[in-house]
Amino acid sequence: MEYARMPDWYWSWGLHDAKILSVTEKKSNWNPRDCQLIFKLDGDGAIYESDITEIRFYNYKILTADFDLRLLKGGWWLSDELSQKGDRYLLALEFDTAKCKTRNVTIKFEKAEVVRK
Repeated sequence: MEYARMPDWYWSWGLHDAKILSVTEKKSNWNPRDCQLIFKLDGDGAIYESDITEIRFYNYKILTADFDLRLLKGGWWLSDELSQKGDRYLLALEFDTAKCKTRNVTIKFEKAEVVRK
């Protein structure tokens, strides 16, 4: 069996139980296609990669219909699946909201940057 190679920035051990402190959209004034989605995380409760404090998704698009980004704030990262389609990545994220409702969102993006402690 052959396994796909994950990008160097990917948190391959997982972020299960990392708290999602905030999610912010940042868009360029001069280029509407130049945008970032920034997750601020508290990884102290994460089972494995507890040193991750921020993930930046560049040139992203939310693929989940009518998804409200505010649902992520105060929630917990449960699991994710990363795949690649052409020159873009797809992240299927399962999370619990602050009210403990399990939700899913799929994000398409060009590249990501991970900030660690």
